[in-house]
Amino acid sequence: MRRTISGFTSALLAVVALASAGLAAELPLGLWVWTAEAETAVLDVAVEREGGSWLATADGDPVSIEVRERQVAIGGHAEGRGFAGELSEDGATIRGLWRQPSGPLAYADMATPSVLAAVHEGRWKGRVALQPRLFRVFLDVFENEDGDLAAVVRNPERNEIMASRFDMEPDGDGRWMLSAGRGERRVRRSLEETKTGLRLAHSWFGAPLMLRRAGPEDAAFYYPRDPAAGPARYAPPPGLDDGWTVAAAEEAGFDRQALDDLVAELAADDPRNARPRLIHSVLAAHKGRLVLEEYFYGYDRETRHDTRSLAKVFAPVLVGALQQRGVAIAADDRPIPELLAAAGETIDDPRKEKITLAHLMSFSSGLDCDVVRNSPGSEDRMWSQRAESDFWLYTARLPLLHDPGTRYAYCSGSINLVGSRLKAAGGAPILDLFDDLIARPLQFGPYHWNLAPNGAAYLGGGAYMRPRDILKVGAMFAAGGRWKGAQIVDPDWVEKSTTAVIDITPQTTGLSPEDFNNNYFGGSAAYEWRIDEVRAGEKTYASYEATGNGGQILLVVPDLELVVLFTGGNYRQGGVWGRWRNEIVGGHIIPAMTSGR
Repeated sequence: MRRTISGFTSALLAVVALASAGLAAELPLGLWVWTAEAETAVLDVAVEREGGSWLATADGDPVSIEVRERQVAIGGHAEGRGFAGELSEDGATIRGLWRQPSGPLAYADMATPSVLAAVHEGRWKGRVALQPRLFRVFLDVFENEDGDLAAVVRNPERNEIMASRFDMEPDGDGRWMLSAGRGERRVRRSLEETKTGLRLAHSWFGAPLMLRRAGPEDAAFYYPRDPAAGPARYAPPPGLDDGWTVAAAEEAGFDRQALDDLVAELAADDPRNARPRLIHSVLAAHKGRLVLEEYFYGYDRETRHDTRSLAKVFAPVLVGALQQRGVAIAADDRPIPELLAAAGETIDDPRKEKITLAHLMSFSSGLDCDVVRNSPGSEDRMWSQRAESDFWLYTARLPLLHDPGTRYAYCSGSINLVGSRLKAAGGAPILDLFDDLIARPLQFGPYHWNLAPNGAAYLGGGAYMRPRDILKVGAMFAAGGRWKGAQIVDPDWVEKSTTAVIDITPQTTGLSPEDFNNNYFGGSAAYEWRIDEVRAGEKTYASYEATGNGGQILLVVPDLELVVLFTGGNYRQGGVWGRWRNEIVGGHIIPAMTSGR
């Protein structure tokens, strides 16, 4: 049975009534939540020079500062936290990176580009936007269609909980057993009522979680939209000082009612389903104008969303941006010999000398790096090992299994290895290049970037960015590499990097048809962009897309000058978010276009 959001509200009110009657201990119906302790979202940082002395504060508290010539380090940067930057020659700014160390809840070290501006002679101030380390676990207890107790457990930020929909059975006084799946894949979790809430056991955590009853502010992150706000309808994107030209639906040649229907449908998705669409945002731009911008599950336009592997696309984007600046870097560059030589090592297989940036960006290097087989070069194994903190060297040392260009194997390490050539050609660290070539020209707001253990920017995915900013990259590519009249990426590179290089098939991956269908969507690989098509009714349109786990999708339909972005929380559920291209873009957005198709 499909319940409406108003039905959820009624159920929640009923639970409150039960609790007030003292019956909640017998039947823990309703929404429960555990949240990690909130971290500081922003820091007000100030630096002052008095004669030959330097002082620094963060939120008014003194912090360490070290200045050598124009290099500035604040707040223990040597220990992996704080700020490291450079004072400009004119003294107007101190520009650099604020580094956050990894946390206990699956967050890596992160770097945030930050600027301290001069407020008067010898004094600089700035607000540093830190990457929020959110982590929530929801437990929703309800009666299923058969009148039996059921439960949904969700972790919106990471899905470390894995199983979501559980059967729920009593297991003694005040205790319950949650179970899902069958046979060897059956998952069981214990739940116990206490005087202060519910205690949920889970193997991923070191200790049981103490859940409390969720309030309205919590429920906003569990349900798509707040029913008290009235019917969900399309709202034209607001014009902001972020570079976007905005347009209402009818101004851009879209049927407003069709977009109303799409928003209403997404707002009515039922989180109690076993595999609901957990779409956090959907945005669309047509001919360079932002037309659609909708958010769900508590997310908004200022939320920097985890891009996961969508951020891999920034490696080829940076190659094209360097080319536009006249830097000598090309798809046929071969980074491994130079990288190993700099480390004083020799190549163990002469075929590695033939591995080009094109091979690395199309996942056809032939290295023993395959996420499906969890090979030595797979992302999980690379991050879990501690012997080598330089991930470029780690990947370059992998055994070569196949001749370059002959087999496809999705490999985060290979796209990350492109960074070694970007740094060498660009003469600067990756984040300096990205900020100079992409973020500032496209007027990005605050963003955060994963760091490898050695402090290098990680190009394998995981940057946190605002949805409106991510969409700009697609709009820039749809316009041949231009943004607001400026050529950001070489136009020839836009075409080259979105042209298919190798088909993604059971034959090119070496997988059985069953394993292939469980791990890949097909199509062809370009330079990280995946080439496919969108089906809209009886028509199909060529498309290319960058995607990330959970439903992070940047999709370009060149013939329609249409760019669509999704962010989502369906982590490890490719069967859900893999349908959005045809289900939503082909099923709703393209049909809503009344002109230009």
